[in-house]
Amino acid sequence: MTAMIFTDIPVSEIDLSDTGFRITGSGCDIEHLSASICRYGIMVAPLVMCQRDKYIVVSGFRRIEAALHSGLSRISCRVMPAGQFLDAALAAVTENSFSRELTPAELIRATTLLMGFMDAKSMAENATSIFNMPLNPGYIHTLARIHTMPDPVLDLLEQGQISIKACKNLLTLDSDILSEFLHLFSQIKVSSGIQMEIIAWAKEICALEKISLSRLIQESPLDGNDAGHRDMGALGKQFKSFLAQRRFPALTAAKFKAQEQIKTLDLDSGCQLTLPENFEGMVYTMQMEFKNEDEFNMRLNRLAKLSEHPAFKSLMAR
Repeated sequence: MTAMIFTDIPVSEIDLSDTGFRITGSGCDIEHLSASICRYGIMVAPLVMCQRDKYIVVSGFRRIEAALHSGLSRISCRVMPAGQFLDAALAAVTENSFSRELTPAELIRATTLLMGFMDAKSMAENATSIFNMPLNPGYIHTLARIHTMPDPVLDLLEQGQISIKACKNLLTLDSDILSEFLHLFSQIKVSSGIQMEIIAWAKEICALEKISLSRLIQESPLDGNDAGHRDMGALGKQFKSFLAQRRFPALTAAKFKAQEQIKTLDLDSGCQLTLPENFEGMVYTMQMEFKNEDEFNMRLNRLAKLSEHPAFKSLMAR
C-alpha cells in the first residue's frame, strides 16, 4: 500500500460529490454519528486522495458527512498521493469489509469498483484478504451484472426488500418486466425464499393465462391507492397468498377446506393442530400447552376423542 500522511484538511477542500470509491449507501442516517463526533471527535481518520486543488474521498464518506453536519471546518485525514487508484480501490473495500460484514449492496459496489482494476479471477484468488470472505469468479461476474440493473435495485438491496438470489433470477428478463418486478418488491417485504417463489409463480401465471405482469399485479391486493401506507410484511403475505391461489387453485381450495375442518374440531387455546408445510406432506403437528397435571390430563382426554370426530377422520383421509 502506498505511504500516506496525516494532516488537517479544510472541509471545503474535500469533494464529496466524487463518489467513485464509495461502498456504503448514500441514504444512511448520520444523526447518531454526528452526535458522537461532537462529543468524542472522529475516532478513525477518513482516507482521502490528493487530486490537484481538491481531495476526493476513498473511505469515510459518512464520517465526513457527519463532521460537516456537526459544523466542523477542518478534519484530520489520512492522505494518499494522487493517481494511486488501485491502492485506493483496495483500501476503500478492505476498510469496510474488515470493520463489519458488507451488505449485499455494498458487496456489489465493492466488486464493481475493483473490476475496474483487476479481473474476476484475481479478485477471487485474493477475496479473503480483500472482502474478508471467499468469492468465486462466477459469483463476482453475477454481482457485476446486477450492478448494471436499473438504479432501484441497489436501494432495494440496501433496504432488504430484494436479495442477490432474486436479482440473479431477474437478470434475463426484458426491461419492462424487470421494472414491474422491481416496483412490486418496492411495495412488499418478504424473505429471500418467498421472493423466489413470487417470481416463479408470477412468471408461470402470466405464461399460463397469457397476461402481462402489470395486469396480474393490478388484480392483486397491491392494486390499492393506500398500498404505500400499509405494512409491507403483511402485503407480502397477502400477495403470496393471492399468487398461490391463482397458480394452484385446487391445492389452495383443499388447504382452505382442511383449515375449516380443523376449526370444527373446536380445539381450545391450549391445543393447536398444524397442517403439513405447503400442504404437500402427510405429517401433521399437534402442539399442546398445559400449566399443571390436571390440565395435562384434561387435554389428553380431549385429544383422545379427536379420532372419533368426523372432521378429523376426513382430514386424515385426504
